[in-house]
Amino acid sequence: MFAYLTALIVMVCVTTTSAALAAAPAPAMEFTGRGAQIYTCERNQTAFNWVLKGPDALLYDATGKVVARHFFGPRWQAKDGSEIRGILVLANISPEMSRHDAPWLLLHAVIERGNGLFSQVDTIMRTDTRGGNAPVTTCDAETQSESVAVPYMAKYTFFLKPEMVHK
Repeated sequence: MFAYLTALIVMVCVTTTSAALAAAPAPAMEFTGRGAQIYTCERNQTAFNWVLKGPDALLYDATGKVVARHFFGPRWQAKDGSEIRGILVLANISPEMSRHDAPWLLLHAVIERGNGLFSQVDTIMRTDTRGGNAPVTTCDAETQSESVAVPYMAKYTFFLKPEMVHK
């Protein structure tokens, strides 16, 4: 498994084009996520900053059917009840380098529950992001503790556990 994740990390680090990501091991599933990234204005020791709390989105298949919900954790819950949690492995800025686009991510999946759509997922990639980065609005004493939902969409690619790919 380490070699599998390393190969994905190298591909994402060396080049961040969709064509290069297409050379990764065959994905089990690809969905389009649409929703919002939720940020809260918080003060640390010296300044106010927008802090990501998490996503609130739905995942759609190629026909436009909702197949899962994506929420704080980050977690994904399929309509069949199977659920995974992502652990960040790597974050990389969007190749378009737009300050409005959320970073591309590589996450390790931890099975939380259920025996269904997500029960054999090992790795998750978020690519092709549009929107979702921290708000450009003011975060200060007047807006402290306020939350902002920043619209976004992205491609989510789910890879099976390596031992499941050849079954």
